[in-house]
Amino acid sequence: MKNEKIDLILHPVRMQVIQHLSKGPATVNQLKEWISDVPQATLYRHLNILKKDNLIYIVEEKKIRGAVERTFALEKENPILSMEELSKMSGEEHLKIFMTFLSNVTGQAKNYLLSNPDVENDPFGYNQLDLHLTSLELEEINQGMNDLLSKFISNKRTDENQKVTLIQMLLPDPKDPKGSDPK
Repeated sequence: MKNEKIDLILHPVRMQVIQHLSKGPATVNQLKEWISDVPQATLYRHLNILKKDNLIYIVEEKKIRGAVERTFALEKENPILSMEELSKMSGEEHLKIFMTFLSNVTGQAKNYLLSNPDVENDPFGYNQLDLHLTSLELEEINQGMNDLLSKFISNKRTDENQKVTLIQMLLPDPKDPKGSDPK
């Protein structure tokens, strides 16, 4: 696995940009709303890095009051990490990416929890649910979640809706050194 590509996406701001653009194209202003704690100049710098390395591209440019508004999207022909690249990554490399992801999630939770939240009425919560599934049942859950979420993923912010972040993770039990499931 090329460490340059991992290092490129491991930066917390770039990972947040990639996560947001995975939902669909966005302007800098839309990205700025989502990544509100990052100065605009810093956001532009990271967008330029991702564009230079062909991970994102400009979908559209519009003149607005003398300035050019660009809409960015993920490169479909150059996935962030292909299945082949993912399968060649070491456990340590996967862990680095996962820890950066968790750090971003922790930052979002911190911003919410330190903002004098209304946890009784806000859509906030976290839990862990252990499921025992066959391969077919796991496939059914994945397909069902994809079908359900596809109806909402392209929604844009309006006065009538609110942003909530759904964090989804599948974590199988580790295998013992002999390759069988621990009992």
